[in-house]
Amino acid sequence: MTRLITRLAQVTARVIRRRSPDTADAVTRERLRIAEELHDVVAHDLSVLTLGVGAGRVIMDRDPERARQTLRDAEEAGRQALTDLQRVAGLLRSGGTTTTGPQPTLAALPALFDRFRSAGLAVGFAEEGRRRPGPVLELSAYRIVEEALLGALEHGRARRAQVTLRWQSGLIEVGVQDDGGPRDRLLGIWERAALFGGSVTAGPVAGGFEIRVRLLTGGRTRALSGQRTG
Repeated sequence: MTRLITRLAQVTARVIRRRSPDTADAVTRERLRIAEELHDVVAHDLSVLTLGVGAGRVIMDRDPERARQTLRDAEEAGRQALTDLQRVAGLLRSGGTTTTGPQPTLAALPALFDRFRSAGLAVGFAEEGRRRPGPVLELSAYRIVEEALLGALEHGRARRAQVTLRWQSGLIEVGVQDDGGPRDRLLGIWERAALFGGSVTAGPVAGGFEIRVRLLTGGRTRALSGQRTG
């Protein structure tokens, strides 16, 4: 698997060399940006897998039960890495690149909200259901919220926004409602929803504008659906 992710990095480098900023369209550029972030998350998953297998092997004789749990955790990390790697590979079929550095999770949302509040957007937040963490899922949800709030502030001229995360069976729903005007700059949100076989609905509501995104939390992706705006 390590060789595979190295190979993916090599492929993306060639894609970047073949494309110039003048010829890359908006969708390709967005996919390149998303693939940059996901590469780091997958690399972390692989590190967890490798360390877990090594630790289980070391303690197998003296503490079999602990070793079994360690290997179970490594197995789960492996499944997550494979799922995330498939998502990255899907993006790389249209272009991608790699970078290094930590990527945000849902734990970073409070700091994100504070930055928008400092910029003049009053942000409220609510979360429903039991959170089912996963690094790529959390990164995608975080970026969707970030882009929705940025659009509300810069293009919708909103003053207030409400962010809601709803964890349901097999999916997470990300909702952002604000008191701003209509907008159509939703490309990044659509690309991230497609990564999880999800859907996007967006449009004017009473008193403002609402974006609602559903991301499937299972291992398989599906075709993107929903009412597209922008």
